Amino acid sequence: MNKHDGNEKKPNYVFKDLERLRNPPQGPTPRAKRLKIGTIVEFEVSEGLAYVQYFHKATYSGHCIRVFKGIYQERPADFATHASQMEQLMTFYPITNGIAYELCEVVGWAPVPERLRELPLFKVLWGPDCTLGPSPYRWKLMNAETGKSWRVGGETDDRQKVREILPEEYHHLPTWCINCYSTLLDAIELGWTNESDIFEDFWEARNRLPRAQEYMRVAAEIEAAKSPKKKKTVATERPDPPRPNPIAELLKKLLTRMDGIMEKHDELQDTDVRDQVHEAVFDAFVLAKADYELPEEFGMSTKAGNKRVRSALAAFLTKATSVATKANLNPGPPRLAAFQDIEVTSDNGSTYDDYFGDRPGF
Repeated sequence: MNKHDGNEKKPNYVFKDLERLRNPPQGPTPRAKRLKIGTIVEFEVSEGLAYVQYFHKATYSGHCIRVFKGIYQERPADFATHASQMEQLMTFYPITNGIAYELCEVVGWAPVPERLRELPLFKVLWGPDCTLGPSPYRWKLMNAETGKSWRVGGETDDRQKVREILPEEYHHLPTWCINCYSTLLDAIELGWTNESDIFEDFWEARNRLPRAQEYMRVAAEIEAAKSPKKKKTVATERPDPPRPNPIAELLKKLLTRMDGIMEKHDELQDTDVRDQVHEAVFDAFVLAKADYELPEEFGMSTKAGNKRVRSALAAFLTKATSVATKANLNPGPPRLAAFQDIEVTSDNGSTYDDYFGDRPGF
């Protein structure tokens, strides 16, 4: 659907969000395709269509997108003019996963403005209603490429005074945030901009949206419908890693090899690649599936990259499976805990989460 008028039903963009809430996706993440820088992606919103452009892949923060100004009633024939203008909002969103799950759609391409060839600095608000720190409120600037940040301005215990403690020269900078599908649409609906988005409490503002209200209502109903017995049977905890961990040395070697691959193939930390290597370890080592065959490709951009990843995984899986069997490290939670051992790091300090992500349990 790409056109909306008075006689046509507007897109029920709430449905995608609520359907995922009622029926969470099962099984492995759908394989996402790599996107070309400059790709234009369409989102259905309550009043029509919104468009974003993928323009940078940051090693630390992921896919950076810019939200075009305005809500459209029909899809533009050419996005070049829109892409050349200043964006409404710049933020982060795992766009390849959104496309894979059909939450949004690729509709075109346009050149990225020269001013965006490199990422700007991002501002980050720390404080009691933020996920990044306790009271008092204070500001940091962040290099979204590396994740390094540093303090600027003063501090306050009053949420209403956060604008005052940020030096004015930084007000225009985008706010660092990695969005999910829900919060990205909320930001678009609220008309959030790079300059205004941090001076109002986001969660308080989004609660005024009918869509967010419906989402929270359904979430509360689902939670209330869960019986105490069912809650107890849902495995949200995992056992501690065994001590000593029989696969520690093998895991360290694997992580060190992944560091080496990362030096020439930075897409190794893309969400879709991470999902695929995680699935390989989970099926072959954690579950020890007898009929499992290691894929030839893992979403890397080159044959050489895929070959190096496969070689590293194959070496680890063969030896780790043998060692785990001899050590009576059974398939399932015990092996998952052994692999997700945060105390095991590469020579450069990387952990399993840097390349394989974290799985809370079964």
